[in-house]
Amino acid sequence: MEQDKKNSAQRSRALLYIGILLCILAVAMAIYTIASNYKNTSKAHNQTLIIENIDRYFEGRRQDFTIFDVPRNLELNITDEVKIQMLPTPNFTKLDGELVEIKKVDKVINSDANSTINNSKDLNSNPNLKANPSQKLAINSSENSNIKSKPTNKPKSNKPKLAIIIDDISTFYHAKKIKSLGLNITPSIFPISQNYPQTISVAREFKFYMIHLPLEAINYPYQEKNTLKVGDSIEKINKQIAKIRSDFPNAIYINNHTGSKFTSDYSSMKILFNSLKTYKMIFIDSYTTKESKAGILSKEFGNKYLKRDVFIDNNKDEKAIINQIRRAIKIAKISGQAIAIGHPYSQTFKALEVMKNELKSEVELVFVKDLYEFYN
Repeated sequence: MEQDKKNSAQRSRALLYIGILLCILAVAMAIYTIASNYKNTSKAHNQTLIIENIDRYFEGRRQDFTIFDVPRNLELNITDEVKIQMLPTPNFTKLDGELVEIKKVDKVINSDANSTINNSKDLNSNPNLKANPSQKLAINSSENSNIKSKPTNKPKSNKPKLAIIIDDISTFYHAKKIKSLGLNITPSIFPISQNYPQTISVAREFKFYMIHLPLEAINYPYQEKNTLKVGDSIEKINKQIAKIRSDFPNAIYINNHTGSKFTSDYSSMKILFNSLKTYKMIFIDSYTTKESKAGILSKEFGNKYLKRDVFIDNNKDEKAIINQIRRAIKIAKISGQAIAIGHPYSQTFKALEVMKNELKSEVELVFVKDLYEFYN
């Protein structure tokens, strides 16, 4: 009997110990579960923060990309995506509330290795001279030993560089007014037509000039008869560029007259760029629309991309033009270089005359070719 009581007491103690152990295990499991939930919640919170930071970063990049004028409605194929990835990330600052791109101009390029200016007589005698597809713009001297690059004087100082283009040049009076300024002004001359019968002879008045090519605008009622339009055939565009090459054998650079519709059309611009490559010409973007495809195509064809920064005489008031010239000077100081475009208005010539000393002291006035040949 006594033995049974001892055995019963031992079983009771054993059950008590087992109960205590189970309670301890239950508490441990509860603590573990709570800790795990807290850890997962913290991890999820951290992941959310990371994702939000990534979203904020790419949102900022998207804004920069929009500023760089990569068109939103561009239908991309594989090569277009690669081209856009190749575009440099632009660096901007604000001037009078507007964003100005800071360009790199600290590296001078050897003009002998990068010259695109060919012997004018050779080009004139053989207007169908083709570019080697394996080359960009320079001509292989071994295959064309009679074609030599013309030396170009390097810029004279470390001042910011400003190129001023005067568009719509078509008469000897325009040429006289430009030359009377005594400044390095780049004239952009209309191709010869019924409206502009003198332009071939006018071009001979200048050592350096550009061609002002009429391209189709979105909304402009006074387009020239020889305006190239969206949808024009390869043959038509090639024929027009070939005639320009024959008429203006010294011309290398070409910018658009109007052209907001044409320059925003990738297919039309690609045909034009192919034709310009064939006839050894380079496109400078008058930048009449932010949707211009000239930047993308310049990258594709291995060209540097130069575009207009300021129109100086949209407002024909002389004081307003002076203010725009000063704005161009400011941009040149911020960016290192700038391109301003004006027109042969009497007010524009008066404003440039007034600003001669300021231009000479604040910047180095250069031709467009200098910006293209020497600076990145």
